[in-house]
Amino acid sequence: MLPFDRLVRSFDAWAAAHPEEEAHIQIGTGRYEPVHVPWSRMLDGRSFEEKVASASLIVSHAGTGTVFAAFEHAKPIVIVPRYAALREHTTDHQLHTAAWLRGKPGIVVCEKDEDLAAKIAEGRGLRPSGDGFSKTAPRAFTDRLRRAIADAVRRDPPKPSSNSTLTRG
Repeated sequence: MLPFDRLVRSFDAWAAAHPEEEAHIQIGTGRYEPVHVPWSRMLDGRSFEEKVASASLIVSHAGTGTVFAAFEHAKPIVIVPRYAALREHTTDHQLHTAAWLRGKPGIVVCEKDEDLAAKIAEGRGLRPSGDGFSKTAPRAFTDRLRRAIADAVRRDPPKPSSNSTLTRG
């Protein structure tokens, strides 16, 4: 994955203002290393699932894998789309994903870095993003469903909302 230092910096700033909160951030290959929150470069699948399961709220890029993980564990999620113009991704498909998910139960979209704290507060007031469908459906089925949805979004991405904003980080 491409680095997402903008989100890592914003979340680190949030953590500095909320030292009483327990948090963890996965930073991938980014250059910025948080100083106010414990972090890992990359979590293995089991560790990631454990972090999601124990979290009260997920803050993430607008990747469908993390959205599904939040849904499967019935966790509200704040999604921050990556921008191609900032070289955070190769396309703006995350803007389309965020536009498509906007207003769905348990999901908050944060498009501006300076709004992250307010969006986290908003996310805390939400009901979980799902009922844990993976607990009632076979894993093979949910994996196929994930792939089908991701393929459909790639083939026919939803139109971005008219209030999409590009934030320079």
